[in-house]
Amino acid sequence: MNRVWPRHYIFKIPIGWFAVLCFLAVSPSAQSKNSSIADMVLIESDCFTMGSEEFIVEEPEHKVCINSYYLGIYEVTQNQFERVMGYNPSRFKGPDLPVENVSWPEADAYCRTFKGRLPTEAEWEYAARSGSSTSYSWGQDMNDAFAWHRGNSQNRTHSIGKKKVNPLGFHDMNGNVWEWVGDWYREDYYETSAASEPADNPLGPTTGQFVILRGGSFEDEAFFLRSASRYWYPPTLKHHNLGFRCALNPSDIQEGNPQ
Repeated sequence: MNRVWPRHYIFKIPIGWFAVLCFLAVSPSAQSKNSSIADMVLIESDCFTMGSEEFIVEEPEHKVCINSYYLGIYEVTQNQFERVMGYNPSRFKGPDLPVENVSWPEADAYCRTFKGRLPTEAEWEYAARSGSSTSYSWGQDMNDAFAWHRGNSQNRTHSIGKKKVNPLGFHDMNGNVWEWVGDWYREDYYETSAASEPADNPLGPTTGQFVILRGGSFEDEAFFLRSASRYWYPPTLKHHNLGFRCALNPSDIQEGNPQ
């Protein structure tokens, strides 16, 4: 992919009526951040500082507040995607490898099969940061125990969950494959958000030419795997280092979540 800068244990609860009723009987404020439903973690509503001063497209740092949401512990696998969508577009084949070579509409369509969605850019960064203010959730420098990148990946994707989990319970937020998020890209959007702090549940521009990618990949240097790192491409782009994970609104929980 040629880049031209425009410049801990988590219990898995199967989805079923019993699980849904139990969830509804507990108020959101009583639920732990480690609550999970079918490989998803509940993130409680919170505020954090988004962006960084490490690169121009991540500036300025700005305060963002988000509502509670669920996010996939893992990147969506080829087995999951093929079982639901009926095909596997990936270059590197393997049931537990992340699905890749999917466009933004394909990723969005998969998530919506269970009333899910792609996470917003803010939701993605909150989960990646996991309460940290450093370049990575574990610290300021790359730690190979947490991420697949150019220096340790042998130039290919790897099965999900093989690297250490981050403090909020997520695997592969940094590296393995880039991840589509739900936001369109606009060059001055961060500046606009910063001018109206705190930005509540930012959704990004309403339309655009490019869509945001997050997390870096197995082909990238460590700098591109930072929590604040962002890139953008046309929504129709397909590439073997580009996949996704799904988010879910608590109000949209239903039986049959394929995650």
